Amino acid sequence: MVDAAVPALALGYAIGRIGCFLVGDDYGRPTSLPWGVAFPVGLPPTTAGSLRDSFHVNLPSSLPDSALVRVHPTQLYETLTCLVIWLARRAAPAPRSGRRGRAGRNRPPILGLLAIERFLVEILRAKDDRFLGSFTLAQAISLLVLLVVSGLWWARRRATAPSARARREPAAA
Repeated sequence: MVDAAVPALALGYAIGRIGCFLVGDDYGRPTSLPWGVAFPVGLPPTTAGSLRDSFHVNLPSSLPDSALVRVHPTQLYETLTCLVIWLARRAAPAPRSGRRGRAGRNRPPILGLLAIERFLVEILRAKDDRFLGSFTLAQAISLLVLLVVSGLWWARRRATAPSARARREPAAA
């Protein structure tokens, strides 16, 4: 089940973020980059007043509350990154033995990459759920996922190390 769900999670997340972009939800902090986007009817709109009130963004006081502000289109950053993760997994070579491989073997790296992607995009996102300094709830969950994935990887490596060593060492004569 996990083998089917995890790659679909990356693709589904990429598609879902397109919807967030279209409604102006989950955008980033203000930017002066040329691809910055203003959402006049976003959820909430990217007006100076809304960014100050909803997300406690520090904007110059000379900027009127009604001024539209260009923000990072973090929804598109996530769409592109998740598509790259999904495509990279699709393009990954098949196991050398020609068999499909053991169930669940290649899925933890995808979960790890998705967790890293989410942790990094949260740095740019305009959010009001920051706790523990500048960390968001999504970043805390991402770190938890990375710890679980790392633990699974480490446990698998330790479990397969003796059997791999036995295959490499010739049998005693």
